[in-house]
Amino acid sequence: MIVIESIDYIGLTVSNLDNAIEFYKELFDFEVVEKMSNPGQAFIKVGEIVIGLYEVEGYKNQKGTKNHISLYVDEEDFDDAVDELHEKNIPIVFGPENIRNGKAVIFVDPDDNQIELSYPRVNV
Repeated sequence: MIVIESIDYIGLTVSNLDNAIEFYKELFDFEVVEKMSNPGQAFIKVGEIVIGLYEVEGYKNQKGTKNHISLYVDEEDFDDAVDELHEKNIPIVFGPENIRNGKAVIFVDPDDNQIELSYPRVNV
């Protein structure tokens, strides 16, 4: 058995690295912690969350996919987060809906990668 300690980072494919960095920076305050010497690769971070962005020309996430990143937001901040999505005209593909004794909303980044904001955390 392989013993793992935690997730190191989440990798996302994007069609334009600079646009993706700007999206995550403006919406969540991610900062670039490393832009790789290979073109089209960067690591961004906010708090303890690290995302690796990998540029592939012409990339778009498949319609109908269920893969997504789920980010926890405090219940008190949820409605403000949804309002900000509307203000920035970010496409919402699900919700906000009541789930697991809380709420969730799923929206897409510029490459149709799905991001969920929800509370409470999954209790497993």
